[in-house]
Amino acid sequence: MKKLVISLFFICSSALLFAQSGDTFRGFKLGIAAHPTFGYLKVDGENINVKSDGMRAGFSYGLLGDFAFADNYTFSTGLLLTTVNGQNVTIAGPKVQTIYKLQYIEIPLKLKLFTNQNNDMRFYGELGLGNGINVGAKSDIKTADNSIPEVKDKNISSDIAAYRGSIIIGGGAEFTISGKTKASAGLAFNNGFTNIQNMGGVTTRNSYIGLNLAVFF
Repeated sequence: MKKLVISLFFICSSALLFAQSGDTFRGFKLGIAAHPTFGYLKVDGENINVKSDGMRAGFSYGLLGDFAFADNYTFSTGLLLTTVNGQNVTIAGPKVQTIYKLQYIEIPLKLKLFTNQNNDMRFYGELGLGNGINVGAKSDIKTADNSIPEVKDKNISSDIAAYRGSIIIGGGAEFTISGKTKASAGLAFNNGFTNIQNMGGVTTRNSYIGLNLAVFF
């Protein structure tokens, strides 16, 4: 995994440098993105008493920048505020559900590969590295046992790691609206690989599927 992350970083960095210093710079597009996310948790460790309890919806929005360094190849980055929600539940004793509501400033580093344009539309695939800085962390605790009090919007920032790394893979289509204005729609899997929770003996990772919607100018 470390070798894959390092390779992706150098590929994306080289693409950006080439886009900035090449003799024939192909163009830059600035866009606005907004999309729902569907997040979940994966918990690993010895003698743990919780398991993932399905997906929860979140949201992401912000700016995107595409640097085209060849006709069908683009380095893509951005600045996004992303909410990644997830939940787990105890597997022994009283049933206790913990809902995590985590916010990150995300700076993705991706390569996008496009097909040739046909009837004002072209398809793309993308692969890259996600970089998230945690800026908010809250949790809710729900239980069917009256002896355990429920908790709403508990601040758990001290329990959450500051950095979240992920591998991004996805695809979609880009449409020409008018002139240089384009819209895109796609689906991406943001697979977290770093431990997001500062707890000994337990590894918690969060991932999400995003329905990506954007307009470029």
